[in-house]
Amino acid sequence: MFRQLLPVFLLTHLLNFLLKISLFALKHFKVDIQPPVDLQPSGYKVLSPLEDPLPLVEKVVEKKDYKKILAEAEAQGKPISHVRRIKPLCVDVDKCPVCGAPPDYLYSFGKDPDGFQKLQCKVCKHQWAPGKPAPKKSRPTYRCPFCGSALIQDKTRKNFTVFKCRNDNCPKWLNHRKRYRFRAFDVDFDELSSSSPNAAPVNLAKSHFSPFLIAQTVNLYVGLGLSLRQTVSALQHIWQVQLSHQTIQNWVVSLASKLAPLVKSINLPLSGLVVIDETYIKVKGKWHYLFTACDGLRGFIISQHLSPHRDALAALTILKEVIDRYNNREFILVTDKAPIYDVAVHFASVFFGANIRHRPVLGISPPPGGDSHTYRPYKNRLERLFGSYKAHYKRHKSFSSFEGAVAHALLYQLYYNHLKPHEASDGKVFAPLKDKHGHQVDNWAKLIQLFVELN
Repeated sequence: MFRQLLPVFLLTHLLNFLLKISLFALKHFKVDIQPPVDLQPSGYKVLSPLEDPLPLVEKVVEKKDYKKILAEAEAQGKPISHVRRIKPLCVDVDKCPVCGAPPDYLYSFGKDPDGFQKLQCKVCKHQWAPGKPAPKKSRPTYRCPFCGSALIQDKTRKNFTVFKCRNDNCPKWLNHRKRYRFRAFDVDFDELSSSSPNAAPVNLAKSHFSPFLIAQTVNLYVGLGLSLRQTVSALQHIWQVQLSHQTIQNWVVSLASKLAPLVKSINLPLSGLVVIDETYIKVKGKWHYLFTACDGLRGFIISQHLSPHRDALAALTILKEVIDRYNNREFILVTDKAPIYDVAVHFASVFFGANIRHRPVLGISPPPGGDSHTYRPYKNRLERLFGSYKAHYKRHKSFSSFEGAVAHALLYQLYYNHLKPHEASDGKVFAPLKDKHGHQVDNWAKLIQLFVELN
């Protein structure tokens, strides 16, 4: 009896040990398409509220004409005479940089804190140090709108610099015990544009394969959501064509790079209600953020932007695409309560003059006490769009290149808007396209041909 129970006793401990090992492995080596729960947006919450006014910008010294100033002084009976020198000027200058007065009206005026000789113009009273090197910074001087003190540089980030008021007598500090802060972006807002493939790896017009096969390959990869290697297998089984996954990747990126400039030329039936949110995808094993703007009423995608960072610059980039689509007309913007969207709306109103009615929504489920917010269903519509896209993305798990991820998102936008039937649209596409004969474009071959004709 003892010999029969001993193997069972050992087997029980062995199974318990193996179970603990498997649980440990699942906990620490789990492969998941969802991002870790500790991913948080960058620290915009520690900055000042956006209700604060913009800072005062120190005006550039205006140019003057010394002849007019001399004439006005002469007319008032207070003529301005030349400088009666005891010693010659120790600095060689040609004229005053403000009014253009000759050296006869310039005199020495001590030295600045750095030891450089200062001069003063007797005509316009301008003071400067000619021998002092120009400062390296090319930004204006920002002043606190509450007290007028110059803001000092507090923090430097990748795309913006934070300036802070350090005046202890500032009314904001005295009344609220909070410092005034201002975020100055170090980017050219006119050059902001959503991500798109930069160049075509191959010339599709000179491809050895037919346009029909290229269109069917794109349909398998984008429309059916197959991975690159699954697309290779499907082509081999259906058409007995042997391709490599890199060839298909080159086709997709090349096609997206050609179509990207033409996508913006499509007239979309905008409803005046826009929803913007972001979702996570992996590129080369690292999480990236796919910002998407869709029409809240009609459901089609307006624009997409892939960014390695979930920051205000990425939110401002996708928002600028929407503003360009609306041609600065007023629209309602629905987002979540991430502070990056508050920053983006704030600066879009300042730099682009956009008229945006921002309506942030917290979460996708109604609160326990009821939901009085009328914009939550539009936010949920974008979440369903992300669910549809993630069904395609699950087979990829991680894109092998940034260009490939951008190309896939762009081609999926075309497929989602103009080729895919939707139940929310009674089994029709959201934004149907017509060819030159008036027939509806309902497959990739016709869509590619339409863009070739438009180009």
